[in-house]
Amino acid sequence: MLPILTAQEMREVDYDAVIKLRITEKQLMELAGKESCNILLEKFSSLVGKSVLVLCGKGNNGGDGIVLARHLINHGAQVDLAYLCKTDLLKQDGAASLKILTQYVSYTDSFRIFEADEFLPEVIYTKRYDLIVDAILGTGYKRTDHPKGIKRREANNPYLPNISEEQLSEPEKQAFELATELRPSLSPLIQEAVSLINHKKHHYGSFVVALDSPTGLDCTTGEAETPCVEADLTIALAFLKSGFFFGRGREVCGEIRVADISIPSFLVKPDAMRLIDDDFVSAHLPVRAKQSAKHLNGKVLIVAGNQNEEASMMGALLLSLRAALKCGAGYICAAVPPSTFNLVHSLVPEAILIAQTESAILEKLEWADAVLIGCGFGRTPERQAFIAKLLTSPLLAQKKLVLDADALYAISELDLLPQLSLHHAILTPHLGEFSRLIQTPIRSIDADRLFYAKSFVEEFGIGLLLKGAPTLIASKGNLYLSDTGTEALATAGTGDVLAGMITSFAAQGLPLNIAAAVSAHLHGIAGRKASETIHNPSAGDVLDAL
Repeated sequence: MLPILTAQEMREVDYDAVIKLRITEKQLMELAGKESCNILLEKFSSLVGKSVLVLCGKGNNGGDGIVLARHLINHGAQVDLAYLCKTDLLKQDGAASLKILTQYVSYTDSFRIFEADEFLPEVIYTKRYDLIVDAILGTGYKRTDHPKGIKRREANNPYLPNISEEQLSEPEKQAFELATELRPSLSPLIQEAVSLINHKKHHYGSFVVALDSPTGLDCTTGEAETPCVEADLTIALAFLKSGFFFGRGREVCGEIRVADISIPSFLVKPDAMRLIDDDFVSAHLPVRAKQSAKHLNGKVLIVAGNQNEEASMMGALLLSLRAALKCGAGYICAAVPPSTFNLVHSLVPEAILIAQTESAILEKLEWADAVLIGCGFGRTPERQAFIAKLLTSPLLAQKKLVLDADALYAISELDLLPQLSLHHAILTPHLGEFSRLIQTPIRSIDADRLFYAKSFVEEFGIGLLLKGAPTLIASKGNLYLSDTGTEALATAGTGDVLAGMITSFAAQGLPLNIAAAVSAHLHGIAGRKASETIHNPSAGDVLDAL
């Protein structure tokens, strides 16, 4: 699985590569430029005769762009390079690379160079470019540095301004308000450069390449400045960045390719986020042994569904049941209202059914390998109290447990999180449910999903699958990201399918976080497959595509 790093994690890896492994910044810069050029050669087959504008900042990202410009010229491109600062402000290695390029002017008319420390030169406004390279800021831009810390009044946070006692007495601001106040603004010149890039993309069809990251994008959170470079291709140097997958990062990065600049993956910390891929899923997907029996292939208990004279939520139970079966569980039991036995058996004859009573469920808990609670269970005070009794039962403490839908509602309404000792559980909320659980506005969570997911696991010690695009799976020591989901999953019931899948794989022996990661990946692929033949597929269509 490919690592996905925050901006800070990438800085730490860069530091370790230079300090511990003695890889020089000049070597990294040279590799970044050369490998980026190789990716462009793959993309376009030939660069001969292509007109290219390279816009560079004063830092290492600008140095990468200067090296790339040299390789583009070597492959026949006509290059205009503009660096957005005075020459003496360029970092040492970037300045050295620029000196090499200045010698090119004596030998070729395919290259022009401009110093643009105050204004962009008029000539690049009037010229049409086939290709524009954004090498202005890279991962150096950050919209904010976790202003959520202000809510906890952390006086020693060096990234935050001093807060007076008078200010502390004021109502606490939400994270998105603080982010707006504290985000660094792009300089007028950089804003002008970004606007120029986007203008040429939209009006002249220039192909925009972001080197490491589009300028204006926070590489950790995915929050973006206005304006932000809208890239057609982002070439990530060494490793993927988390901001590519969240917020506006999904819109402004375009196609994403990774350039190998010889930073070894062993420098990445074990708890860094990983991108779930087909190889990971294939390696963990349970396979039935030839001589196995049903009780050896996972025993699932599902406590879900509700029906009365006024309403029925049995569909949620049926979707989760069928998903657990499709994913290979050998033995499935469902605790449902006795009045629905005939209905459930007619649609899922493979399932064992028991009454939805505390005694019947607790007796079956000892038998089960994994338990799912919540899908369509109901939200009345009586149903909430029932869930609370189950979740605080000592019998459940050591079971693999998936909590979804109405179980999450009961936990948030009754403020059960601090009371739970469920060290083998995973919660599967969407943003709205997660917002209720941690009493934080959706907008704040959406501004930095990674921060809130990691904080939740650290504080409560319970696993989390935060649904969305992308889906995050967090547990102590592990963080996975699934990017297979599509709008096909944006329909009622798909969450019940996912919950059944996770429970099934967990019952068959996978650790809960691995079961959740495998399920999220396959769930997204099933949604895509269903979309190939059905416009706006339903949860049932996604289930059939499994």
